Order: sequence, then structure tokens, then C-alpha cells
Amino acid sequence: MRTSSSRFAIFVVCLALAGALMPARGADTKPDKKKSQAAYQRGRKFDEATQRAEAIAAYSEAVAADPSNAAAFQARAKDYLASGDREKALADFDRAVDLQPGVADGYVARGSYFTDTSQPERAIQDYTTAINLKMEHSDVYSARAKAYTATREFDKAEEDYTRAIRLRLDKPEPYLGRGVARAEQRKYLDAVEDFDSCISRKPDFEDCWVERALAFSGVNDFTHARTDLDRALTMNPKDTRAWRVRGAVRERLGDDPGAVADYSEALKGDPKDVRVYMARSAVYVRLKKFQESLEDRSQAVQLEPKNPEVYVARGGSYHLLGQHDKGIEDRTKAIGLAPNSALGWTARGDAFFLLGRWDEALRDLEQAVKLDPNNPETKQLRALAQSHIDEKVKEERARELAPETGAVKLPVTTPEPPAPLPPTVAPPAVAAPAVTTPPAAVTPMAPKVAKLIAPKPTPSPATTLPKPGMTAADYQQLGRKFIQDEKFAGAIEPLTQAVKLDPSLATAFNARGYAYVRLKKYREAIADFDQAIKLNPLYANAYTNRASARRASGDKAGADADQSKVRELMTKAPTK
Repeated sequence: MRTSSSRFAIFVVCLALAGALMPARGADTKPDKKKSQAAYQRGRKFDEATQRAEAIAAYSEAVAADPSNAAAFQARAKDYLASGDREKALADFDRAVDLQPGVADGYVARGSYFTDTSQPERAIQDYTTAINLKMEHSDVYSARAKAYTATREFDKAEEDYTRAIRLRLDKPEPYLGRGVARAEQRKYLDAVEDFDSCISRKPDFEDCWVERALAFSGVNDFTHARTDLDRALTMNPKDTRAWRVRGAVRERLGDDPGAVADYSEALKGDPKDVRVYMARSAVYVRLKKFQESLEDRSQAVQLEPKNPEVYVARGGSYHLLGQHDKGIEDRTKAIGLAPNSALGWTARGDAFFLLGRWDEALRDLEQAVKLDPNNPETKQLRALAQSHIDEKVKEERARELAPETGAVKLPVTTPEPPAPLPPTVAPPAVAAPAVTTPPAAVTPMAPKVAKLIAPKPTPSPATTLPKPGMTAADYQQLGRKFIQDEKFAGAIEPLTQAVKLDPSLATAFNARGYAYVRLKKYREAIADFDQAIKLNPLYANAYTNRASARRASGDKAGADADQSKVRELMTKAPTK
């Protein structure tokens, strides 16, 4: 007779066997495609009514009824993306592609997701797959072109936009995109033609007017650019970008008050645009509104406190207002923010130079040259700072070696005029000290002093000139090499050859004039500087050198006029 416990054990075993033989709950549930499709259609209606939450719920019902409904996954992914849930959106896009790997629509939809989430490289991959699956649609080529534009592959973008145009000649958007791609490649006239085509197909397409204005600016046609921007702002007075661009165009047209007005309108639309504050501040400098310029640059510093450029610019405003300590402090801050950039070192070196602090200027400019060894202007300014230091050493040494003569002092050699400067840098005017003729009692000592400070003999230029066939640029380079080596007499002949071959070479006239200055041939120097300025009336460097030559020859009024012109030109490049 079986016990109750054995009967219970048999019951449990039978129950287990029965469970093993029965299918798991839901394992044999078949997809309900009809129910899934009905839910999908409801989701679409909710989308049309912009009821996103209800649409997501409907699509979720659709994929629950049929997990192979790729269209429902794709539609739900778009709503997730619009709701800001990128993770769920990408999961649904991936699922749609996995379900239908041979269908182009899924790749296009996911490519759009990658475009919207700033992943252009992945977008390009998906659009390329769709195109390889024979999706020859204008919109797909345009979408890939847009992604190529984001990766700055403008030549590929231009090719795709061209394909899009061939497929749909009537659409304005591909013309706009191709015009932008061409403008980025400096094909400005081709870009203008594309923007013309865009406008002819959609006259109220404001972006085309703004972009055409930029293309016109690329060929220096600022009058037409201004007209296009006027039209664009008539269409959309709140277009911050159009205000900003028109401000820049007005600058080019010489309308500084108008530029300030436009930049101010742009800042109303975007009060955090550092570029506009910097641009307006530069215009204020030209208008000699130095306090307003300082305020704009201070605002830029507040908005981007880790940007060294804004400190360099504000330092320039402080210097213009005579607050040199603050100017030096700002440029020191720029160096601290970017010690491996030549920007701050060059700017502070410029400031020290203009203040006559040669040792500190040389230190900063040496560092700037190390960081940017290919910048000729920095090298030139460094050489000039070194020449000032060398001159001071010579003067001190001459004083030390001169004998004590009681009340009568031997003359100190007149400081030589400065070397050529970059167009944006002007040294302070320094009058040459008068030379007093010593009395007869001490005349025999004068040759001894002259010998102590006499320049090194210069090798004959005839033995160092290049062979025939050299260009004007070659001769000029050789002449500058003589100047850098302080062989000023040797520089005259090659620079003369340079201007014979190219009479329009203002830089060669300026360099030869400087060599004449160092040889104390001021009349010849002034003639060369006159010619350099005639060829280039904005040549600040030549004005600076002519001021030195005029002052050394006794023409103080002329020198002051030239220095005034240099200061005027300096205000046109206040950030340098």
C-alpha cells in the first residue's frame, strides 16, 4: 500500500512532465499583422495632429502586435528623436534597418538621424548605402551633400548637389547648397550663378539673397552685396546674420556709422555674439570712440574669458586710452591662456616696443619667433628691438671710454633711424639729439671715439650679386639679407636692380630707403620713401621710415606729419 507521501511525489513528477509537454505561454503567439497595421495607421494620424505622445503609444502597440513591422519602428524612432530621446530613437532606427537590410528607406531615415545629431560621417555612410541600393532621389543626394558640407568636403558636396539638380531642375534648395559649396572653394562667380538660379525659382528665398551677397563680397562687389542684403532684411528684419553681414559690407564701403548701426541690430538679436562685439569695437576705434571700443571688448572678455584674442584686443583699447599698465596686463593674460601661441607674445612685444621698453620687447618677440618662425613681421620687429638695444650699448660704451674733460663733453653718436616696421606697427617719435662740435682743445680725441663705434667694413656688392637671370623678388631678397646683416652699402645695388626690373615694387623702394638712412644719405632715403608711398599710400612702414629720415635731416614738421599718418593707419588694425 502506497503511503500518502509517495502518492504526493508521483503527483509532482506528473505535474512536471505535463509542464514539460505543454508549450510556454505565448511562445506560439503569431504576429497579428492586421492589428499591427491598424495601430500603425492610428500612429500616423496622431502624428498628423502633432500628438506625439499618442503616436508613440500607437506605434508601440504596432510593434508589440508584430515585431517585424519596420515602418512602425522607423516612425516611432522619428517621434522619439523629436521628443529628445536620442537613445531610444537610435535603437528603433537600428531595428528598422536590421529588419529590412535591403531597403533603402531605413538607411535614409537613420542618415537623417545622424545628420540631426551632428554625426555627418555616419550620415554619409547611410546615404551612400541607400544610393547603392538604387535610391536615385534628388533629396538623398542633397542630404549627402549637406553631410559632406558639414565635413568640409566641398568638392564632393558640389558633385552631389549637381546630381540632385539634374534629377530635379525645379527645386531651389540644391542650387543654394551648391552655391555655398562653390563659394567655400572660392568659386565666387559660379556661386553667384547658382544663387541666381535659386532666386529665379523662389524669389522670396531669403537665404539665397544673403548667400549671394557673400559671394559678391568674395569678388569685392560690395555694392551688389549691399543691395542683396537690403532685400533680405526687407523679407526678414529679424535675420541676425543678415544684419551682421551687412555691417561688414558697410565697413568695406567706408560707411562706419552704418556698420555700427547694423552690428548693433545684430546684437539685439544675439547679445552673446562675440564676433560682432569685436567687429563693432574695431569700427569704434576708427571713429576714435575708444571708450566705446573698450566697452565692447570688455563684453567679449566676459562672454569668452578663455579666449586669448579678446584679451589682446582689449589690451589694444587700453593702450589707445593711455592705460598702458592695463594693456600689458591683458596681453599677459592672453599669454597665460595660450603660452604656446605666438599671438600674445607678439602683442605684448609690440606694446613694450611702442613704450620704448626694448629689453622686454625683445624677450617677448624672441619667444614669438620661436613659436611662429615663418612670420616675417615678427622677425623684423625683433631685429629692430635688438638694434635699439645695441645702440644703447654702443652709447654707454662710448661714454665709458671717453676721457673726463671737465665741463666739456664729447659728442655721442646720433642714434640711427629705426629699421623698417610691419605696416601695423609704428614706433614713438624720438628726436635725434643735437651733436655739439667739440672745442679745438679736445679735437684730437674725436677720431679715437669714431674708431670705437665705426661700423664693420662692408664687402663689395659686386662680389656678392647673383648671376644674371634673377627676378626682382630675388634681388629684393638679397638686398634685405644685406640689411639684416647690417651691410647697408651692400644692399643698395641689389635693391636698385629690383626696382629696375619692377618699378612698382614699393617694398624694394622702402628697403633701399632704409639702407640709405643707415648710411646717413637722407635725401636719397626720402626720395625712395616718397616713391614707396606713391605706389602704396597705405604703407605705414614707409611713413615711419620717412619720418625718421626727415627728423634726422632737420625736417621736424614733416616728420611729425608722417608720424600722425602712421597713427591714423594704426587705428585701422587695432588688434595687431
